[in-house]
Amino acid sequence: MKTRSIRVGVIDDHPITLIGFSAVAWKLTKKWKPPIEVVKLSETVDLLLRGEPGIFDVVALDLSLEDGSSPADNVGRLVDEGYPVLIYTGGTNVDYLRQALAAGAAGIALKTDSVEHTLDCLRRVAAGETVDNQEIAAAIETDTKFVSANLSPREQETLSLIAAGYTHKQAAVAMNITDNTVDKNIFRIRKKYAAVGREARTKLLLHIRAQEDGLIIPHR
Repeated sequence: MKTRSIRVGVIDDHPITLIGFSAVAWKLTKKWKPPIEVVKLSETVDLLLRGEPGIFDVVALDLSLEDGSSPADNVGRLVDEGYPVLIYTGGTNVDYLRQALAAGAAGIALKTDSVEHTLDCLRRVAAGETVDNQEIAAAIETDTKFVSANLSPREQETLSLIAAGYTHKQAAVAMNITDNTVDKNIFRIRKKYAAVGREARTKLLLHIRAQEDGLIIPHR
């Protein structure tokens, strides 16, 4: 039986990027199980969303488009359609990156990364994973705009475990508390971060907040 490919939509307003990415993706992954196939190339979110719904397993989205659309709006529209989003960008505008992550982007790949790395990020995001980028993590770490969320010691411990990859159940066992208490801690953590303008609605954003506040050590 033929393995169905991972269907990718790409949004970028640079024609060379669009054409090159499509050609290279299939060539490099045709022996993967499943391979990656770019099924639609568009210069805007509007153009990508025209036509048959639900045809993508993941969307690669450039952070800054010439139509003036905001990263948050673009990611939000794609997520609302049920598409996991990987930001694919050549820039490291921290404010734009925060907007995209807060809106639900599952990860970030830089255009300076190898094509193989970007394709692997697409594969992982399509599978429901979140991916981080160490250059982006470093930019976020060194940004000076952060305001403390004033997490309690127990909330800090909860966040450090969840950000390190523990499930809620595993964190509960490690902390000798109930699953429900872990859920309540995460709810309070997200609420506290939101109150100081540091959204943490997604798992990836929780991971980034933990890095920013020194609760976990970024991978190098």
